[in-house]
Amino acid sequence: MRKVVGLVVLVLSVAVVGSSVVPSIEAQDKSKTKGKEKDKVGTVEIYKAKDGYRFRIKNPDGKTIAIPTRGHESKDDVVKDLDEIKATLNKVKPTDVND
Repeated sequence: MRKVVGLVVLVLSVAVVGSSVVPSIEAQDKSKTKGKEKDKVGTVEIYKAKDGYRFRIKNPDGKTIAIPTRGHESKDDVVKDLDEIKATLNKVKPTDVND
C-alpha cells in the first residue's frame, strides 16, 4: 500500500513538473519576460547512479521532490518511464487510498 501511495506522489510530481518544463525554455528569453514576472518551474534531471540511470524531479528552489525506486539500464528506459508517468497523470485524477 505504501508503494502505491509513493507512486501516486511521484506521478503527480512528474506531471506538474513535466507539464511546466517545455514552457520554461521559452521563458528563458529575457526580452520576452522583461517587465513580467515569469512562472517558476522545476526541472527533471537524468543521471547515472550505482544501480543504473535514474531521474530526479526538483522544484523551482532546487530541492529534490521525487526520485524513482529503482535504476534503469539506459537513459531511453528512463525517458520511457517519464513519458508513461506523464500520460497516466494526464488521463487520471488522484484518488484517496484508505490504509
